[in-house]
Amino acid sequence: MSTARVESSPKKERRGGTPRAFLALVLLVAALLRVSYFFERDASMDLRQPTVDAGFHDDWARSLAFGSEGASDWRPTHYADPHFDSSPYLRPPGFPYLLAGIYRMSGGSHLAAVAVQMILGCLSVWLLFSLVCRALGPGAALVAALLLGCHWAPIYFEGELHAPALLIALELAFAFCLLRYHEARKRSWLVGAALALGLAVLTRPNALLYLPAACLWLAWVGKRSARAWGRDALWLCAGVLLTVLPATLRNRAASGQWVPVTTNFGINLYLGNHAGADGLIREDPAGIATFKTCYDYPSLMARLETRLGPGASHGDVSDWFADQAWGWIWDHPAEFVALTWRKLRWTLGPMEVGHNKEVALERRASPVLRYLPTPFPWMLGLASLGCLLHGLGRRGAGLDGAREEEARRRHELAALALSLFAAYVVSLLPFFAAARYRVPALPWLALLASLSVPMLRLQRSRGLMALGGACALVVLCTWGAPQVSQTGEKWHVERAIAQSLAGHPEAARVELELALEINPSSLRALYELALLEHSQGHKAKARQLYERVLRNNPTHHLALFNVATLQREAGDLDGALSRFEEAEAASPMFAPALFNQGLLHLNGGRMQKAARCLERAIQLERPAQRLLQEAERILGQALPEARQAGLNVAPLEDLLQRLRTPR
Repeated sequence: MSTARVESSPKKERRGGTPRAFLALVLLVAALLRVSYFFERDASMDLRQPTVDAGFHDDWARSLAFGSEGASDWRPTHYADPHFDSSPYLRPPGFPYLLAGIYRMSGGSHLAAVAVQMILGCLSVWLLFSLVCRALGPGAALVAALLLGCHWAPIYFEGELHAPALLIALELAFAFCLLRYHEARKRSWLVGAALALGLAVLTRPNALLYLPAACLWLAWVGKRSARAWGRDALWLCAGVLLTVLPATLRNRAASGQWVPVTTNFGINLYLGNHAGADGLIREDPAGIATFKTCYDYPSLMARLETRLGPGASHGDVSDWFADQAWGWIWDHPAEFVALTWRKLRWTLGPMEVGHNKEVALERRASPVLRYLPTPFPWMLGLASLGCLLHGLGRRGAGLDGAREEEARRRHELAALALSLFAAYVVSLLPFFAAARYRVPALPWLALLASLSVPMLRLQRSRGLMALGGACALVVLCTWGAPQVSQTGEKWHVERAIAQSLAGHPEAARVELELALEINPSSLRALYELALLEHSQGHKAKARQLYERVLRNNPTHHLALFNVATLQREAGDLDGALSRFEEAEAASPMFAPALFNQGLLHLNGGRMQKAARCLERAIQLERPAQRLLQEAERILGQALPEARQAGLNVAPLEDLLQRLRTPR
């Protein structure tokens, strides 16, 4: 007996040592890649000057961490106030709240946010390794973890102020806890699974589709093991709903509206499904107003008041867009099926569809990421190879004895990963395609690919059959896939904006000139070049460029506003007033246009109009401290002169009294 114990101990150590060595290896590789990319991001300009969705996340997180009163320190002045504290969530709150916590602890460091996301990336690698190792062994776990840890897409988005790193960690934690509950039957694991999935829903609401997939999986494994599963599914659903409930209650308290998580479902559904939709996001929904960023949403709501009535809420606007989308789907079923097929081909295909940034060109320009392999169809092919080998191995295997338990675990893990992958892909199809949105599907593909490792001893004919099927799928997803123009115009403009915000005007000019070489009529490049000329005092050249923009887009409210500013400086007050009014009509929530109208009315002696415009501008601008102080200063100077001129100053006196009344 004692001899047997002495001999078995080294074997146990060797079996335990192999997974630890493999895990250490894969974590080291993943960490080294991330450290290299971390220093690359440290040297980049756009990290500290985020734009579009990343800029919205940054603004929201800073408002949470440091208070919205100081928003003028980081929010561009031409952006409308998104009313973070008094509106229901427009975007999912999970990532901005994590970002706010990082900012609070780091003093607002963007690099700290990148570092935390890269730690989350390594945590995801560890979770995937642990998940696979329990069912498939250390060799398969090493393959899965390397496929995820060395894939360029998660590393890239860990360097951006976006949610994929957080979502991947949460979805893997959910799967890990769910499998552990199935094995150990400890309620704490089910609570952990519900909490992880609830937080994933708060990070990206379409993760809610994981819930029915998990319940079906619980029913399937429960039936296989003659175990009651209904109560488990009920507890899981209740736990997810309880995790999401605080966001719903917060939306109700802040706005008086019952919004489960966010109000952007309607417009996102509409952007993906309407007459003329092609599967990509467009900036002009229904011809109502420009929707380039979430900061345009208040103006979009104001425009819709003509259709929905005054005071239309976020929920009303979301419902209106959703009704438009459902109506189009119902009336055009064939077009809807064709459009959905097109979006599926983009989701599974080789193109990296840009959204906020040109991801493919960003990768190509990166010294670290450009050399990392595995395009999405390759990952899909490896996953299909694992599934086919697994299926063929089950058909031909006589499962008995000690291998039966191992095969059962392998089959249950494969079923869970396949169902979660399918659920996630389906959740993307109603909306529009973008590279960022398919990244959280990569862990399931890496897991399914690792199924091939235990099947390496399968007979050659079946192995070749599986390999042929996998290659056919890769060719199917790659050949004839829809293409997206990636000329580099948008990429150069984005780089120019980052250089300009960082205080490097000449570098910005070079990038804009490159963009205009590609597309001489690029409105974004022309507008940014006009801004650059304006900031350097070249007013005549700036005016010419603004007018070129307006000839192609007469409702470009920022170009209208800047032309009006130049006209006012040149003494053309009537022309300036007309352009400020056009800027307000183009973007009704743009407070600076109204404020400057008020100043021109004041200068022209139109006191009632001046008071009305100034008050409306102050109401729109929140926090309004800057405009309040400016209005008080201007009115304090203008009132004595107006009285002396015999003008009716009552409206201005009344406004000044209200401004000075403590709120």
